[in-house]
Order: sequence, then C-alpha cells, then structure tokens
Amino acid sequence: MTRRLIEDWLPIAALGEESVRERRSMTALPPTYYLHVWWARRPLVASRAAVLASLLPADADREKVIHLLGIHGDPMKAKRLMDQAKRTGVRVEDPYGYSRAFSYLPTRNERDWLLSEAARLGMAVPSVLDPTAGGGSIPFEAARLGLSTLGNDLNPVASLIERATAEWPFTHGTALQAVLARIGSKWREQVEGRLSPFFPQAEAPDQVDTTYVLARTVRCPHCEGVVPLSPNWRLASDGTGVRLIQVAGAGPGDKSRCVQFEIVKKDREQSPGTVSGG
Repeated sequence: MTRRLIEDWLPIAALGEESVRERRSMTALPPTYYLHVWWARRPLVASRAAVLASLLPADADREKVIHLLGIHGDPMKAKRLMDQAKRTGVRVEDPYGYSRAFSYLPTRNERDWLLSEAARLGMAVPSVLDPTAGGGSIPFEAARLGLSTLGNDLNPVASLIERATAEWPFTHGTALQAVLARIGSKWREQVEGRLSPFFPQAEAPDQVDTTYVLARTVRCPHCEGVVPLSPNWRLASDGTGVRLIQVAGAGPGDKSRCVQFEIVKKDREQSPGTVSGG
C-alpha cells in the first residue's frame, strides 16, 4: 500500500480554525515569528499536518493524528461559542479548553508511532525536504516530529532564519539560549544609548512609552512651519487618535514654527489628515 493519508483526509475545518487562532493575538504568536518578520510564514499547525499526512498511510488512526497535531478539543465548537459571544455580548472564558495546537510538543511514543506507520509505506527512516522553505515552518515542524529534515532557500535571509529556527536549537540546545541572552543584552545596551534621543520618555519611570508613529514632514514654503504628513490621525478603532497643535513661534518666517500633538479618545476630536490624493 502506498496511498497516503493526505490523499484521503485532512481535518480542514479544525486546521483552519487553529491556524487563525495561532495568529489571532499579535502579542502571543509562536516564538518563531519573533525571530524575524517573514512575509509568507505558514501556520505551524498546518505545516505539521502537511508533513504528517504526507508520511502516514491512508488508514492511519485519525484520532491519533488529531492529538499529535495538538488539537485536543473541538475548535469549531469554540468558534461557534465566540461567534455567539459577539452577538450576545456575553464573554466566554476559554472557549477552546486547551492550549493552542502549535504549543504541543509530540511525545516520544507519538514520534515512534509515526515512524512505525511510515515504515508500513516502506520508509524505514523518512526524510522531509522543503526546497523553498522560506520562514522555515515546515522544516521546524518536521524537526519537532523527530524526522530527518532538509530545508533550502535561495534567499540568504530565509536560509539564516531556517538555521536559527530548525538547526541551531536542535544542535546546541539551551547553550544557544544563554549565548543569545548575553549578546542580546549587550546589543540592547548599545542600541538604546544611540536611539534614546529620538524616543524620549518624558514620564518615565511612571509611564513608559512603547509605541511611536513615524510621520514624514514638510516645511511650508510660505511660513517655515514644519507639518507632519498623514492621511488620517486614527490610532485605534475605539476613537483613540491624534489632535495636532500648531506652535506659531514668532510668526511667519520663524523656523521654530512646528506642530505638536496630544492623544484624544474620540473620532471627532482627531485632526483631519494632512495628505490627500497621494
């Protein structure tokens, strides 16, 4: 028998919901996402599913597959509960009832089961090759499954991401973490010293500003005033935004003329955009 599981079955709905869940929180993404921004990074749970279903025979135990994927509940039921909460306004605590699928590390027994099932297809030591690995999701998940893994990409940035994601941690273990912490601390110390004049912390330590908006500026040819450019000054959907405050200085010709700002909480309090039509 050579027919693979991926030819007959995949829990598409559950994988879709778990893939959305994986990226739903911008502050709790999979750790690999914070290594480097990559524009075509594939969801980890979907990558693991593709690898598994390509190596398993069509009659493999589907319940074991779902558990190995890290789906330990009913994600579609959770989605319905969240949709209901949006309609009713009644919050549902932990609708999933289990951790996000990508955070699950397969056990040794599960990895041994995968190898035994692959052996039924004539693969004594299955290997996974991703010739265009990009952000490294597929090699990363293949390595987590304990498989012989090969990844490649023509882009040197992608190649470096793959090494740092799927090779060095498995090769060097926690020793790599200690080196990264030491280098990172030194790098932060040097960089903060150079950037601090551009990101003032007027209210520190009581208030630490962590978010800045970059706006290009032009100097008015008639009055010398410096004007920041933006099509709108909205910061959040709840009405939070920017109101611009003109600083006139001594009048036209004074190069100290500029625009300052304050944060407001309502749409109607925001200043109109200073750019239109491109």
